[in-house]
Amino acid sequence: FASFKEGYEKLGGKIVRELWLPFPNVEFQALLTEIAAAKPDAVACFFAGGGAIKFTKDYEAAGLKAKIPLYSDFLTDGFLQAQGSSAQGILTTLHYADDLDFPKNKEFRLNFAKTYKQQPDVNSMHGYDAAQLLDIGLKTVKGDARATMTIAKAIEGATIDSPRGKFTMSKAHNPIQDIYLREAVGTQNKFVKVAWKALADPARGCKMA
Repeated sequence: FASFKEGYEKLGGKIVRELWLPFPNVEFQALLTEIAAAKPDAVACFFAGGGAIKFTKDYEAAGLKAKIPLYSDFLTDGFLQAQGSSAQGILTTLHYADDLDFPKNKEFRLNFAKTYKQQPDVNSMHGYDAAQLLDIGLKTVKGDARATMTIAKAIEGATIDSPRGKFTMSKAHNPIQDIYLREAVGTQNKFVKVAWKALADPARGCKMA
């Protein structure tokens, strides 16, 4: 969350308190008590998997959901059905939203649902894009997987038509991509607006950047 803190404070926001919980502990009562006492304008958090499910449920059960907005990124991805009412209305930012109005996203979701009899999530999209990148690289070298530098160069210069929207790769081999504000509605993280256009990871410390 260091990058979130840096950007938030640069834009004039103030972090009133930082709370930490050792992984894989999912006993949130002490944190919820501190949040209730601090009465912040909002809470930003990061949890995934079972921790994400339990945290949203505990947050709602403690009566905090109706009083203090909860924001995050991956918090509701892949877990909305299990989270139930506790996740509804939560706003998150990420590089994918389920209902993005791109032809590639519509095609991807339709074919995924037909093949696997379930709806894809952000991790399904990651797998799809990884295959696209490999396809670009391997076609360039006619299948010679040993030509790693040529493969990397081909991927660096490519524009990927992704379900998330078209993106390119930075010098550090990270996606330069749009970030979306989403709202949890039913079993989907629905698009609200573009939060940031063509955002690139600064890749601090990376020799390629």
